[in-house]
Amino acid sequence: MKDQLIDQGYCVLKNVLNQTSLEQIRKLCGVILKGLPKQHRDRNRSQGSLVLIADYPEFASLIAHPGIVEAFNTFEFMDPRFSSGYIISKPSLSPALFWHQDWWGWDDPVSYTEFIAQTFFMIYLTDTETKNGCLRVIPGSHRTSHPIHDAPAAHNEALAKVVDPTNFLYHSQPEEIPVPVKAGDLVVGDARLLHGTYPNNSEQERTVITLWYHPDFGGLPEGMQARIMEIFHRRGVDTDLGSEDSRSPDDWPDSQRDMIAPYLPNYRGVTSPHEWNRIPSWNSNG
Repeated sequence: MKDQLIDQGYCVLKNVLNQTSLEQIRKLCGVILKGLPKQHRDRNRSQGSLVLIADYPEFASLIAHPGIVEAFNTFEFMDPRFSSGYIISKPSLSPALFWHQDWWGWDDPVSYTEFIAQTFFMIYLTDTETKNGCLRVIPGSHRTSHPIHDAPAAHNEALAKVVDPTNFLYHSQPEEIPVPVKAGDLVVGDARLLHGTYPNNSEQERTVITLWYHPDFGGLPEGMQARIMEIFHRRGVDTDLGSEDSRSPDDWPDSQRDMIAPYLPNYRGVTSPHEWNRIPSWNSNG
């Protein structure tokens, strides 16, 4: 599995969460999603929702779930650290999630090597297929140039709102692979991997929890470690609008913070945060 993650950029682990864990998370997400204002849904029409779990200490048990910790061991993560997580929930009859990759450190040469600096852990709360908007990926795109890289930075307002539905970033690519899963499965992927989703053409909402982990935090350049601390504290992130009431896990009750303490970023140096850059330059570095 480690080889597949390195070579293809993603891997699926079956039955990581049992039904009890799934039901607890479904209930929590149901309450949160029901309370979303219309403007949040309108602003994130392509994603469906983009809710930071840092505002909800109840997610501590998921961040440090035994199945996820076991995955760290499966992939031989040396120093896994958590930085952020989102509830991404596509309503029924909603458009595709645009093609994108999520890495922000493209100015550093390490980004063009086999080294995996950041991974997504996607936990689906329902079974997925192409009809209800399952994940789709371009295998190997984390390690090579692709025409999608020439598009404007994906995390922008126009793409999120689906201002232009004809934009090629919403549509199928020749190399794409669908990744249907069962509820409780875990999809692990390199943040550099190009991915999106199919439209949700079903009558039911489709929800995923995306958690971001850094497999070898201590092995990263110090500037990247400093930037991850900024992400963790919700500063300067283009997918986090935040508010005066925004929280980070540092603000959680001791019992829940202690649960995830072994996986929190811990950089205490003085190096400035790495420059934020989501656009790769393969011609110069690849």
